[in-house]
Amino acid sequence: MSRTQLVLIIGPLAGGKSTTARALVDALREQERAAALVELDQIADMTRPTLPDWSDAHAIFAMVTGRWLQAGLDVVVAEGPGSLDELDLVQRSIPDGTPVFMVVVEAPFTTALRRAQDDPTRGLSRDPDFLAKMHAGWADERMRIVSDLRLDTSEMSVDAAVASILDRLRFPRPD
Repeated sequence: MSRTQLVLIIGPLAGGKSTTARALVDALREQERAAALVELDQIADMTRPTLPDWSDAHAIFAMVTGRWLQAGLDVVVAEGPGSLDELDLVQRSIPDGTPVFMVVVEAPFTTALRRAQDDPTRGLSRDPDFLAKMHAGWADERMRIVSDLRLDTSEMSVDAAVASILDRLRFPRPD
């Protein structure tokens, strides 16, 4: 039985994760791959503004990712974790033997702040002090996260980022 490929896209707030993930899924579908996109923010949006706690959104995100991996798709792109604890939660929910490709997508704080402040759909991440605190926390996390690919989205286009991911993905051969 072939396994569904999991692409985990992780990084700090306003680093370019969502934009990259959406473009990657579009490109995979253009290649006629059956692909699902799981976004942490979409999970949280299901209950906003009454989201009980982000830990609930992370737990549901992990469960949804794990379930899509069992649905017979070619690839699941899961976007949103930003810490080792959040990654661990996802990794505990994926089926054994799932091929995982981990992509860190990030941008310097100044780029992230500009992006966040230019995006009217963002909430707290538009606040410079909050975003600075989150980016400082990410700086500590990123050194401990082992990834297959790191992309600085301030230095490359979305198309180039997607091409870089696609060049490195290896889909399992059918049995």
